[in-house]
Amino acid sequence: MTERSMLETRVRALYSARNVNDLDTMMAQLDPDFSFRIVGNARLGTMALAVNTPETVRSSFEALVQNWDLSEMEMVGAYADGDTIVVHRAGVVCFVPSQTRERTEIIDKFTFRNGRIVDLTEFVDTLFVAETMGLLGRSGVDYSPSTLDRMSL
Repeated sequence: MTERSMLETRVRALYSARNVNDLDTMMAQLDPDFSFRIVGNARLGTMALAVNTPETVRSSFEALVQNWDLSEMEMVGAYADGDTIVVHRAGVVCFVPSQTRERTEIIDKFTFRNGRIVDLTEFVDTLFVAETMGLLGRSGVDYSPSTLDRMSL
């Protein structure tokens, strides 16, 4: 197995475990020094805080799998460079508490050490997350053709 295919196999194992809320298998993919964060400012609350101990990572992952169903997301592409792989995913995300479903895209940047994931930085649509979680109201932006014509003036 090539280095890249080994990295992709580890990433796919993490995604598969996440899709079925298997926290033990998720944690097994990670280096003991693993760190995780969702890129965003403090307005996203604890979601945007970096976690880097086994206890805080597990707690963060547990909250994410309980609240966000990503099982309809698919890998669109993966780009590897040395010990880093960047994965582009797209599909429908469901915010479980309200059953809000929306098509979105996510970019995950994984860094590996000795074949295990040591860092995951996730780039999500923070506006969608904030609106869906009720951190701010829906923008109500009108993207109809007539509105877009006015916007281009």
